[in-house]
Amino acid sequence: MDDSYISVKNLIKTYSSKAEELVVLSGINFKIGRGEIVCLLGTSGSGKTTTLNLLAGIDKPTAGKILYDENEIHSWTLNHLSEYRLNEIGFIFQDFYLLEHLTALENIMIPLILRGETEDFAKEYAVDLLHSVGLGRKALNLPQELSSGEKQRVCVARAIANSPSILIADEPTGTLDTKTGDDIMELLLKLVQKNKMSMIYTSHDPYLTKVADKIIVLQKGKIKKYTQKEFPEVGYDKESFQFLVGGESGE
Repeated sequence: MDDSYISVKNLIKTYSSKAEELVVLSGINFKIGRGEIVCLLGTSGSGKTTTLNLLAGIDKPTAGKILYDENEIHSWTLNHLSEYRLNEIGFIFQDFYLLEHLTALENIMIPLILRGETEDFAKEYAVDLLHSVGLGRKALNLPQELSSGEKQRVCVARAIANSPSILIADEPTGTLDTKTGDDIMELLLKLVQKNKMSMIYTSHDPYLTKVADKIIVLQKGKIKKYTQKEFPEVGYDKESFQFLVGGESGE
């Protein structure tokens, strides 16, 4: 057994309609190691979010396997998949998806309550989490009373509430200004290291690869892997709408 939480093997995803078959992923392979931070870099429409949804068991592959500790997750029952998402996966969305009628505190309590914790424990722990993300004074604020950066901090606290093994973040800084985005990435790095989690996050900005141990460039449904030390210069071809790595052409 290797030291990977998740192994992706020959993963294929297509979407079919009467008019055409759209191939989003073409047999991709990669691993996420224990405690490893992985950046999935690609342009809009490159399949980044599809990959994350497959990893979280939200969507099903057309072919190929995703193994969690050598167990194929898409062979599980719906109940088993739900338990996997609740207990092993923390998900951070670009668009927050906070419940607008609940306070910041209550939004963070939700995964704890779903796991079967008492309301008193959930409230106490959620308060601690709010302090850990710098929002101790915002516990009773509704989402509309928070800035975008504050909303994303609530999302981070909610994602780590159940102490997941893997943190999955879809463009976690996509709606934030540069300074706030840097603060969120610094916070994520700190929490991942403190809680000994693995993390995979998507981005379309090469600058945001700086905290990653491994960078996966997704182009036309195929991937290239790099360590941070090996990562070459990245350009962008406006005609092909693709990243160009290490001087390669856009063809």
